[in-house]
Amino acid sequence: MTGAANPDRLVCAGEFFTDLIFSDLEALPSLGQEVKTDDFAISIGGGAAITATAAARLGRPTELVTVWGSSVLDGEARIRLEASGVSCSLSQIRPDLTCGVTVAVSTREDRYFLTYPGASRAVEQHLLEERILNRMGRSGHIHFALTPSSWSAVRSAVRRLRGGGSTVSWDLGWDPAAGHSLAFRDLCRELDVVFLNEMEACKYAGAGSAREALAYFSHADNTVVIKQGAAGALASRNASPPICTEAINVNAVESTGAGDAFNGGFLHAWMARKSVEEALLAGNVCGGLSTRLPGGVNALPSRSEFDQQIQGLERQRVAGTEDE
Repeated sequence: MTGAANPDRLVCAGEFFTDLIFSDLEALPSLGQEVKTDDFAISIGGGAAITATAAARLGRPTELVTVWGSSVLDGEARIRLEASGVSCSLSQIRPDLTCGVTVAVSTREDRYFLTYPGASRAVEQHLLEERILNRMGRSGHIHFALTPSSWSAVRSAVRRLRGGGSTVSWDLGWDPAAGHSLAFRDLCRELDVVFLNEMEACKYAGAGSAREALAYFSHADNTVVIKQGAAGALASRNASPPICTEAINVNAVESTGAGDAFNGGFLHAWMARKSVEEALLAGNVCGGLSTRLPGGVNALPSRSEFDQQIQGLERQRVAGTEDE
């Protein structure tokens, strides 16, 4: 799969946030109102950090590349990430900054987010530095989770990393302007793996369904993954017919970060040279189990729990085949 110096290592590069999550409210507050709730959690946030944590908990050597501030929140996050097995040696600490913060407030039907970008604004410049790109390029796979300001700069970085023997994936997240950018579509064709959720994929592709969007983004040399939440996920490798997998059964409490947890499970399996279907199942397990508690990392599975879930799904598949 790769000619990199450390083919087993996954690098996740992107923005970091501390997530403050108020969940399961009866109703969203109106202006001037105060609503009190006992359903509150603090969690590591940002796509790169959640994906890195999910993969590290499965035993994957993992590195996070981001920019930290010097606040108490920044320090606590670093402690928690390193306790999960995520290395932060390529991340930068800026004493003049504070980490990004996102407040998520949700009922069972609706939610909103309030975000302070903070140190995340400095991430793109940091990860495109010559020495950082050189060190990232020693790894087997680099996963980007951010919206760039310059498509040309990141395309050059992707080409450089892939030319050095690494594979590269990207999860852009929600950026409506991307759908009008030819550079974004061109970048998707140059990546090894493209991650989108169903709403993003349909919006960016101008498509009426996930399958139409999958066809729009698929190319002879990439793998496109569209996450559908409770409906599972589908993917196409090298423009092949869609492969679909169902979500796992779980008592979901809150879904913030579930898509990024999915990415961690998928990439762990994909780097182990599992099939696309096996990688989708791994993503479904990590993404599904992450919803058991508020926050993207608070309910991620350990390796033993992950293995039990995968074995259970395999037994179900075999039993279903025998019944046919």
